[in-house]
Amino acid sequence: MTATKEPALPFTARDRYPVMCYPMPWASPDYPAIASQMGLGSPAPTPGPKAMYMHIPFCQYLCGFCPFVKYKQDPERIRQYLVDLKREIDNYGATPYFRDAAFGSLYMGGGTASILEPEQLADLVGHARSVFTFAPDAEITLECSPITVDEDKLRQVAQAGVNRVSFGVQTFDDEVGRASDVAQDGDTSRRVIGWAQAAGIDHISIDLIYNLPGQTAEHVRSDIDSALAAGVKQVTMFPLSVMPHTKLFRDVNERKVAGIGELDHELELARVAAEHLGERGLAQTSVPDFSLPEVTYRHAQLHFTEFEDLLGLGAGAMGTVNEYTYVNVAELKRYRELTEQGLPPINAGQQTPESERPRATMAMGLRMLEVKRSTFVARHGVQPEDLFGPLLTELTDRDLIVVDDDGVRLTPTGTLFGYDVAKAFYSDQIKAVGQKLAESLARKRDVIDLELNGSHSGGTA
Repeated sequence: MTATKEPALPFTARDRYPVMCYPMPWASPDYPAIASQMGLGSPAPTPGPKAMYMHIPFCQYLCGFCPFVKYKQDPERIRQYLVDLKREIDNYGATPYFRDAAFGSLYMGGGTASILEPEQLADLVGHARSVFTFAPDAEITLECSPITVDEDKLRQVAQAGVNRVSFGVQTFDDEVGRASDVAQDGDTSRRVIGWAQAAGIDHISIDLIYNLPGQTAEHVRSDIDSALAAGVKQVTMFPLSVMPHTKLFRDVNERKVAGIGELDHELELARVAAEHLGERGLAQTSVPDFSLPEVTYRHAQLHFTEFEDLLGLGAGAMGTVNEYTYVNVAELKRYRELTEQGLPPINAGQQTPESERPRATMAMGLRMLEVKRSTFVARHGVQPEDLFGPLLTELTDRDLIVVDDDGVRLTPTGTLFGYDVAKAFYSDQIKAVGQKLAESLARKRDVIDLELNGSHSGGTA
C-alpha cells in the first residue's frame, strides 16, 4: 500500500505578526505640517463612530515573549506619563476634526493597562469622556494581566464605564506556563475571570498562546475548556512568536528553552484549537479571534471591517486618521517633549497614497476573514479583480481564498496562513519597511529616518 502524501504547504514559513494597520508608517514627520496632513482643521468627512486606542507602556512583570513597547513599573514615571497622555488627548480633542466626532470604542492596551491604580483608570476614562463624544453603547475595553487586578479594581473600573476586559491568560496549565515565562498560574486566571463577572463586566475575552514550550494538542483543548468553564465569551488564539529583541528570542538562541514545535506542530495546534472552539459554539470572526454568537467585538469591526479612523494615543501607539497612518514615539522623554509643544507625538507617518488604499482594504479586511465586494466597490469605485486580478487568481489556485459574488474570503487553509495572505496585498515598498518598524518598536527606537528603500538609523532608547 502506498502512503498518502500530505499536500504541500502554501508557505514555507508562517507570518505571525498581525496586520495592525496599512500601510506601515515610514516617513519622517514634518511636525508643523502634521495637523494639515491629517486634516484636523476640518470636521471629519464620515459620520460613523470612530475607534480609540490608548497605550499604557508599563508592566509589573516583563514577559519574555512580549515584543510590544513596555517599561518596568515605576509610580513616578506612570504619574508623569498620565499627565502627558491626557495632554495628547486634549490636543486632539481641541481640533475641529475630533470636536464633533463620536467614538464607538476605546481600547486601553499595553504593556499592561491594568497596571494603573483604579483611581488612575477611572480618571483616564473620565477625562477621555469629558474631551470626546462617545456613543451611548460604546465598547470600553481594559486589557489586563491577571496579576495586576483584584475584586476592588475590577469593580471600580466597571463603575467608570469599562464593559469589556481582555485577560492575558496565555495558558491555564502551570507546567507549560512556567516553561513559557507566563506571570501567573491557572488558578489566578480563573479567579480574576470570576471577579470580572462579579463586577458586572459581561464581555470577557482572553488571550491564549499555542505552540508554547512542551505544549500538546491536549493542553490546547484543556486551555479552551478551562476558559469556557470560567465563562469566557471570546478567545483570541495567538501562535507563539519568537520576536527579535525579546528575552524568549535570546533564550531560544542560547538553547535555554526547548520544546517549541516546528511549523507542522504549530499548524496542528491551530487546527485543533479551531475545531475544539467550533464544537463548543464559538465562531471564528478574524484570523485570531473566536466568539460566541451573541458577542460583538466592536473595536475590531470599526477599524478592520468598517475602516473607520483609529485614534492611537500614547507612546508607541499606532493609528490612522483621515488616511494618515502613524506610529507614536516610544521613548517617554520624547513623548513628553512633543505633547508639551502641542504637537502630535508621532515617530513616523504619512498620508496613504491613493495607490495603497485598495491594498489597505484587502490586507486589513482579510484579517477579519473576508472583504465584501460591496465594501470594496464603495471605497474604490472598481471591482477587486480590476486591480488584483492575477493575484486573486494565484491565491485561489493555491486554495487560500474564494472569490465570488459576495467578495473575497479566506479558505480554511488561507485562515491558517491569514497574515501571509493579507500581506500578499502589500506593495513591495511597504513589505520593505514593515518588519524594520516592528523591530524598532520592540527596541523602543525612533524610526523617523526609516526610508522606503529599507535603510534605517534609529534614535536613542
